[in-house]
Amino acid sequence: MEPHRFEHDGSLYEVLFERTQDGWVARIRREGNDQVQLMAFPDGVGFDPEDPRGSLIAGCEAAVTRRPGPRPTRH
Repeated sequence: MEPHRFEHDGSLYEVLFERTQDGWVARIRREGNDQVQLMAFPDGVGFDPEDPRGSLIAGCEAAVTRRPGPRPTRH
């Protein structure tokens, strides 16, 4: 599945998707940061069978909105 890129609160994010035996794993990385947030999406309830990519994207973007942003820096 193709990667997904989006912006939230002035930060750019990239999501890489990987299909596993039990569902999907999404790796979410904020641009300029090496930390990766892993999200697991097991097969089953919550997926639109006509648009699984859209379901994964919606879940990842929702997760990012609930995470705290980068810590402010002192100058």
